[in-house]
Amino acid sequence: MKRKQIAQLIAVLVGAAGAGAAQASAFQLLEQNGAGIGNAFAGSGAVAEDASTAYFNPAAMTMMAQPSQLTFGVDLVKPTAKFKDNGSTPPRFISASNVGGNGGDAGSVQPVPSTHITAALNDKMSLGLSIGAPFGLVTEYESNWMGRFHAVKSDLKTININPSFAYRFNKMVSVGVGASYQHFEAELTQAVNFGALGYSGVCASSGLATCNALAAGGAFTNKEGTSQVKGESDDWGWNVGIALQPSDSTRVGLSYRSAIKHRLTGDVTFSRPSFAVPGLDPAIAAQTPNGPVQVDIKLPDTWIMSAFQQINEQWSLQGDISWTGWSSLKTLDIYRTSNTSVPLSSTYENWKDTWRVAIGGAYQMNSALKLRAGLAYDQSPVEDDYRTPRLPDNDRTWLSLGLNYRLTPTISLDAGYTHIFIKATTINDSGYHADYNPGGINTSNPISRGTLKGDYDGGVDILGMQVNWAF
Repeated sequence: MKRKQIAQLIAVLVGAAGAGAAQASAFQLLEQNGAGIGNAFAGSGAVAEDASTAYFNPAAMTMMAQPSQLTFGVDLVKPTAKFKDNGSTPPRFISASNVGGNGGDAGSVQPVPSTHITAALNDKMSLGLSIGAPFGLVTEYESNWMGRFHAVKSDLKTININPSFAYRFNKMVSVGVGASYQHFEAELTQAVNFGALGYSGVCASSGLATCNALAAGGAFTNKEGTSQVKGESDDWGWNVGIALQPSDSTRVGLSYRSAIKHRLTGDVTFSRPSFAVPGLDPAIAAQTPNGPVQVDIKLPDTWIMSAFQQINEQWSLQGDISWTGWSSLKTLDIYRTSNTSVPLSSTYENWKDTWRVAIGGAYQMNSALKLRAGLAYDQSPVEDDYRTPRLPDNDRTWLSLGLNYRLTPTISLDAGYTHIFIKATTINDSGYHADYNPGGINTSNPISRGTLKGDYDGGVDILGMQVNWAF
């Protein structure tokens, strides 16, 4: 009977996951359950309370008090990213009246659902399945803002399907392993300064005097369009873990999740203005054709060391130290599939590896109600010199509160709230870095895109909800 129930549940789960806005550092999503929102995900790989254990550390599935469970959660994530100009330089050929404003709030409410199931085969072996979105990002500015030639919309989505298996050698030691099938989608849009492109084309074909005369007459002024890059990829990764339980009140976990190399394939699409210069429209169309593109992205690997300590019947403590290998993302180079020697566009990210530290506690108020709290510090991989408006990220501090309420011996509910404080953030982005400029394609960016210089006011609010059913 139990195997039949499991098969029916899996059929429902595969359609349950989606992706939303990041809110670990960069575009990583820790939001793989609702319960962890209540304690800043402290002890994520050692708590072993619900089926999301299969994702954070599959080895701990065999140490769950109720080892066969279904968990469904959704986290509502509301990031805030408001830019304030402080000395930006507008692009050439964009008039003062068309420079634009600060772009509004680039963040919006995004749901991040997740589903997990664990099933004990016997007292030594368990199976798990996790479906969620480990990476995601949505930022979108007003289409006419002053930084539109750097970014307007950035939308990254993942869906990760992760079956796993755990084996318990003895009361103290359990190990786990899993495989991940991951789908990745991306959409990037921005404005394009076709006036600057047209000026360069006329200068090359007709000489400096002609292009300057046309420029003086306004032939290139406010001639802008848009570009949209969309792509997707499917690839595989893996994860392993070990859990140690030296006593009934103490658990320690160590888990590793591999990097996944994606090659996204899709298309670039341009919208172009019209010029009152003979022959220039077809020349620009030939220079900026729509067509297939590709980009290679290596999503980072992660290590998590977790601990859980039951102090007495009411109090417990949890802790986490995690590392994420964000240095795998040094550049974002988009190539036409017909020409992979020089990129169509290139962004030097130069990200660094990061650490995250979390501590949390829980108080069992009575047989039905458990209260939680947590605090975390989360490093950003983004350094000041390389920050872009697509991801105006900085170091973060998490403050979390939550609860678990048991409705019946087999059904419980979790709720949590987190506010993330983001360190004061500055940006000075011209789209050009002398230490990375493949084919010289970014040399003219400070002129054609302008320099975006200012400050960001940011923060994140997360509301997490979750239902658990033991069967």
